[in-house]
Amino acid sequence: MTELESIKRRIKKLLALSTSPNENEALSAMRKANELMAEYSLSQAEFAGYVEKTVKSTKRVVEWRTVVANAVERLYATYHYRDCNTGCFVFYGKDLDVFMATEMFSYLVKTIDRMAKLNIRKNAKYRYRQSYRSGIASRLWDRINELGEQCSWRNSAELSEEKQNIAVWVENRIVLTRDGKKSKNTRANMNAWKRGVSDADGISLSRQMTGSGTRRIGGW
Repeated sequence: MTELESIKRRIKKLLALSTSPNENEALSAMRKANELMAEYSLSQAEFAGYVEKTVKSTKRVVEWRTVVANAVERLYATYHYRDCNTGCFVFYGKDLDVFMATEMFSYLVKTIDRMAKLNIRKNAKYRYRQSYRSGIASRLWDRINELGEQCSWRNSAELSEEKQNIAVWVENRIVLTRDGKKSKNTRANMNAWKRGVSDADGISLSRQMTGSGTRRIGGW
């Protein structure tokens, strides 16, 4: 990553933080973002408008990843779909929302995979490992629902309206097709699933902001 890309990444995070309900935090973030934009001759126009970003995934249909993507979409005004040919997840929306959604999605997927690697024995069967991951994803969905607007910098009305606008925008430009591949409908191992649900409470839902320490989404 070049220095300019790193700076743009930092500015995006600061602009996202500038929408925090904490006025002091928001003002400080906006001030720092403006300073960096001025220093590097960047404009806010470069961080606006609808964009798309692809997050790599597996060609194999993995349902728990879809659960995570849907959960993340509840936090940010984005629209996403899974590319049937590559298995990648493609997110659409305003630059800051897409940036934060893909950051959170990647963070949660990597965290779930890391927890499965650490907490499940190496010789465990595929169904057991996937059931554990599914349990974590299910609990994360519930936690995000429980937190509601505390997780987002938009109120529910704004979020709903913006998501609808993006959906129309995307569907008018892209022909979406259903995945013709049949996924294996394997019954979950309930012991592994429940273990995943329990372990999910230990996952931080922080903003993942540069230099933000332990700040939580929306002050949570």
